[in-house]
Amino acid sequence: MKPLQIAELKSVYEMLSLKGKVAFITGAAGGIGRSCAAALAETGADVVLMDIPSKADVLVENCERIEQKYQVKTTCITGDVSDEDNVEHMIQETVRRMGRLDVVFANAGIGGKNDNPSRMDLKDWKRVIDINLTGVFLVNRIAANMMKELGNGGSIINTASMSGHIINKGSRSAMNQHMVAYASAKAAVIQLTKSIAVNYVEDKIRCNSISPGMILSGLHDTMDMNVLEAYVRDSVPMNRFAALDEIIGIVVFLASELSSYATGSDFVIDGGVTIW
Repeated sequence: MKPLQIAELKSVYEMLSLKGKVAFITGAAGGIGRSCAAALAETGADVVLMDIPSKADVLVENCERIEQKYQVKTTCITGDVSDEDNVEHMIQETVRRMGRLDVVFANAGIGGKNDNPSRMDLKDWKRVIDINLTGVFLVNRIAANMMKELGNGGSIINTASMSGHIINKGSRSAMNQHMVAYASAKAAVIQLTKSIAVNYVEDKIRCNSISPGMILSGLHDTMDMNVLEAYVRDSVPMNRFAALDEIIGIVVFLASELSSYATGSDFVIDGGVTIW
């Protein structure tokens, strides 16, 4: 097989396009979810926004804004990603309403509560693991099986974290709420991604993960901003938080044909934290 010549290369813009595709996004009421849903819509995908029932009004508003701005079809679904029957229903509903399923962004997640091993309640541990790990597994498995049944392949993108690679500096003090259960779950998501990738590769289903760093997305709203700002000054080589529009590019890339040879990989977007 000979390498392609310049005249034979596909158009970058055509490879980036998701026109005719359907994307399902969990955690779509939050900052990363809604921003990436909008980005996927801008590149042509019809989008299904999912979050918990208490966020239904926010989901409806996000759908309306995306549909109005990008002129794509949108719909929203509420449920619990840690409940197998819920996830099965949501994936079935996506296909029923939209006719197909091509891209899944398994992004729903929560931060830790009293996430210190010396005093953490087992129920708090289980809640983080159930949503941040089991929820990703259920969305991955059920969506991949649906893609396999439909026979059109697809791309699954999981939200891990830089905390799946490192233990954040300063974690023994005010940063501890993002450590034990959260870091354990996010590290497991990276390995889960690899396992899903290899198990579905013959079905033309790719699975990759992203590991964001300090992005002002809403996840940190309950944390002390002074502590966060000190962490950024001390630990982030770029010396700043990331904006939401700095995470959307990697998600669109992984959803599109531009990343057609990438599977089982984790992409770190952390301003350089994990360089150290």
